[in-house]
Amino acid sequence: MSFTTSRSCFCAHHNAKDFTKAASRMGGLLHNGFKSSVSRSMQGSAGLRGLSGYQIGFIEHRGLSTAVFPISKKDFFRSNEELSGRSKLLLRLFSHTPKLWHGSPSSSSRIPPSAFKAHLQLGKPKLTTLVVLSTMSAYALTPDQSHAIGSAATSLPVPSLSTLLFLTIGTALTSTSANAINMAREPVYDGMMSRTRSRPIVRGLVSPRQAIRFAIVAGIVGSAALYFGVNAEAAALAVLNIAFYGGIYTSMKRTSILNTWVGAVVGAIPPLMGWSAAGGSLLDPGAWCLAGLLYAWQFPHFNALSYPVREEYKMAGYIMTAWVNPQLNARVALRYSVAVVPLCVGLWYYGVTDSLFLADSTVVNTWLVVCAYKFWKECRGTIAGKGATTSARSLFWASIWQLPTVLVLAMVHKTGLWDGVFRVEEDKTDTSDAESGRRTV
Repeated sequence: MSFTTSRSCFCAHHNAKDFTKAASRMGGLLHNGFKSSVSRSMQGSAGLRGLSGYQIGFIEHRGLSTAVFPISKKDFFRSNEELSGRSKLLLRLFSHTPKLWHGSPSSSSRIPPSAFKAHLQLGKPKLTTLVVLSTMSAYALTPDQSHAIGSAATSLPVPSLSTLLFLTIGTALTSTSANAINMAREPVYDGMMSRTRSRPIVRGLVSPRQAIRFAIVAGIVGSAALYFGVNAEAAALAVLNIAFYGGIYTSMKRTSILNTWVGAVVGAIPPLMGWSAAGGSLLDPGAWCLAGLLYAWQFPHFNALSYPVREEYKMAGYIMTAWVNPQLNARVALRYSVAVVPLCVGLWYYGVTDSLFLADSTVVNTWLVVCAYKFWKECRGTIAGKGATTSARSLFWASIWQLPTVLVLAMVHKTGLWDGVFRVEEDKTDTSDAESGRRTV
């Protein structure tokens, strides 16, 4: 079996005999109990049916040689029950996972995830949680004094819990919809990367067609929750985000490094949704400072994340800056890490936070900038330094902690939040002074 590479694929040229041997060898490496079923199903050229139009990739992961067999789009959209035994086995082989939920006689002792859990994984729960938190933080930061603590809040309206509930549910469902569309469009390529090959479609737990149906339902329900429970503005932004992420961004990942800049727009929209839900105008500079903060943060985060696995992105055909131009990748991460500092200053300047936020946020942001600088320093020159991967991981973890910390600090230092408490203290002081004056007289 001979191999050739290109920009977008990693192909294998084979004949039926070599293919059968390779499949048998792969089965033995993966699991002793899997070898016999692989050998029986791969006898002769009949095992190659349904593979036209797709390449056969070959990857190595953690010392195990594993074949990845993308099948035809028509077969891939068929359910497990509709697949013939041979095609079904190919689908299971394509489902790259060490746990071997399907196809292995000895995997019967393992319990596959439930249908609910598999569909939940379509929404990328960690990413969706981040989107929801960024939306809720913007909702809390909208300058309207209704969140004031103490006596200042007694005559002010209380934020609507129903609005916040609909905002949370709607944002979570629309984010889930966008993520499910993204997964349904990329199962072949996700199976070629270590960080994505455990996704439910790649493992055969959910078919792409089922994922699309799930995405449509989640998108409709989520948009309706935002439209009827929040406002039309938030619903329109959510629909725009689905189109950006599931459509434009996912398509651009295989065509241009600009996909990262487009994908960052997706992360900047949720704060605008939260701001609008709380009654703020999208023309407010404070709203755009928050959106800019989320936009800028994604570059040190993703550029650091993609660098250690840049060869996998390259093999899968994703056009990412991490492997196309590592120096630019690190430079962009540093540039946007620095941009976070003035954006936090803008939150104070436009009255979203008090002056103490400047000191707190600067400490956290400096940590991010220092990590980004070390990453950039390691990646300078034609050959990256030996510590580039280590510094990339340090920057990634710094970004993981920096964003939620800054958002929490912004909410703690929201303008007017503590006015009621300090006003109560001032009133007590004035009263005690007046009483002491009367006693003196």
